[in-house]
Amino acid sequence: MDNTKIGVVSTYPEMTKMIRTLAGEMNLNLEVREGVLEEGVSLAYQFEHEGVDIIISRGVTGEKIKKEVSLPVVLIEVTSFDILKALHAARGMGRKIAFLGHKTKDFSPEFKTVVDILDIEVECYPYTNIYEMDEQVTRILRSDLEVIVSTGLCVYEMAKSSGTNAVLVHSGNDAIYGSIKRAVELLRGIRRDQDRFKKYKAVLESSNDGILTIDEHHRITFMNKAAENLLEMEARTLVGRHIDNLRESTILGALINIDKVGTETYKEVGRKKFWVNTMPIFLGNKRNGIVTMFQSVDRIQVMEQNLRRQLYKKGLYARHTFSDIIGSSELLMDTITRAKKYAGANATVLICGESGTGKELFAQSIHNESERREGPFVAVNCAALPENLLESELFGYEEGAFTGAKKGGKTGLFEMAHGGTIFLDEISGMTLPVQARLLRVLQEREIMRLGSDRVLPVDVRIIAATNYELTLAVREGNFRSDLFHRLEVLNLDIPLLRKRKEDIALLAEFLVNKFSNEEKKSVPPLTKAAIEKLQKYNWPGNVRELQNIIQKYVFLIEENQNAEELITGLINEKIKKSYTVPAGDENRINIKIGTMEDMEREIIEYLISTGAPIKEISQITGTSRTTIWRKLKDLDGAMVR
Repeated sequence: MDNTKIGVVSTYPEMTKMIRTLAGEMNLNLEVREGVLEEGVSLAYQFEHEGVDIIISRGVTGEKIKKEVSLPVVLIEVTSFDILKALHAARGMGRKIAFLGHKTKDFSPEFKTVVDILDIEVECYPYTNIYEMDEQVTRILRSDLEVIVSTGLCVYEMAKSSGTNAVLVHSGNDAIYGSIKRAVELLRGIRRDQDRFKKYKAVLESSNDGILTIDEHHRITFMNKAAENLLEMEARTLVGRHIDNLRESTILGALINIDKVGTETYKEVGRKKFWVNTMPIFLGNKRNGIVTMFQSVDRIQVMEQNLRRQLYKKGLYARHTFSDIIGSSELLMDTITRAKKYAGANATVLICGESGTGKELFAQSIHNESERREGPFVAVNCAALPENLLESELFGYEEGAFTGAKKGGKTGLFEMAHGGTIFLDEISGMTLPVQARLLRVLQEREIMRLGSDRVLPVDVRIIAATNYELTLAVREGNFRSDLFHRLEVLNLDIPLLRKRKEDIALLAEFLVNKFSNEEKKSVPPLTKAAIEKLQKYNWPGNVRELQNIIQKYVFLIEENQNAEELITGLINEKIKKSYTVPAGDENRINIKIGTMEDMEREIIEYLISTGAPIKEISQITGTSRTTIWRKLKDLDGAMVR
């Protein structure tokens, strides 16, 4: 066995010789020294000081060593055959034989059988400790016994010095070989335990959390490097001390609380702030102490910042700011001013506006202007997911919560948005059961995963958006009124593009540059006439529709092509596709509900797009030709007739 450190305290020369022979045969490097009783104990102390891992010895000397030193001790057992040989030798020295041995170790059930085999009479003198042994030796020497047989060398020598015949029970080859084998196996087990302990200790030492362990007697048994650094105390000054003697330590006294085991809590001690977790240590079913783990709040904040960086890499961040909102109209500027004020608050924001007005652009800008700008920005379209999927996406789920659930469960979007903002787009598409759960989040600021019974606190700002009139949804019973009032703490109405047509020129110029750079194509700027065509169109799809028109313009425009004609043609295509005629009913069209003026304009635009003459349009709408001509003048350039 490599690096084996076994020390042997032999009690007589014959044993020494036999052990060295066996060690050579077993290829073991044993350190063998001779000594009995106190001398043997002194040798054992020397072995301990020299780094020996285990000691082998025999008889009373071995028992004394076992009591005195902290090392494990393997005793060489006395076999029945060893006793038989000694009694056989004693039979040739006299008829009256005394046997002195340890009560439990030397008087085995086979002892009487050995005596019967030899056909001799033996008086037994058992002992359990060294004091009883001395008393028994005195009794034997005062008797008329002729021979003393003993397992102890000291007894043998005492008998010899008093002139009494004596026989020492020698340990045989098998007994010594067995003890060496036991010592080697025991040492291997010790090495395995030591290696395991070293690994566990290395794990604890490598932890960035401070770790303290306390035994069942309330003494500190372990303290890792992180704990030393956090507490600014050395382990050597604390390990082994009773916690009652450490109450004067302001920091340590506040951290250790043996009465509140199984709890997590925040502790602030002076300028130091800790998150402390105390748990019981169980060996089997018995509590065997406690372990206290603690972290610096500063480090937790750093971890949160790192997490935010990881979320940023995953795309959970806001890309846009208020500087990305193009336009200079008074209506838009007022909206941006209000949104910036909302950014300084932490209340829920409800953004209302038609599709394509840029609701998410404003939501991202509010987030990036707020104190939560370093946190995640998580966006979800509530109308794009079915109820069960939306619920699991928002709140997450535990493993096995439902058929098909991922192993290990899933983190919900609210958890991902912790410390930041969650943007709930098209919130009017959320079902009533999910609305109820969202209301609880708004009220309690805590969520519960599907299939879990554990409540998780979340620090999230909610920005919701809708292109549908929520008051109408409330009246129809499709939206909870209590949720509506919780959401509409800060309301923001995004202006329609047709209400701020003075911004169209800036937007069109920006989009032409954007798409031409993306396509790496040289595109001529829009002419004044083309921009006027854009400004006269009603833009039911708002900025998104303008973006689509300009993107097509960049793709299609050729050198020396008339920009005004191309823009007019693209607008006409949009208008023709804006109205749907139900199959089998050429006298019906679908239009968007709006003001009477807007709806009338849409009808006239559609009829013109079909090529109907003014007279026929007048008859269909019941409007005079003069009125239609006037409206056509307002639409001048928006259609090619």
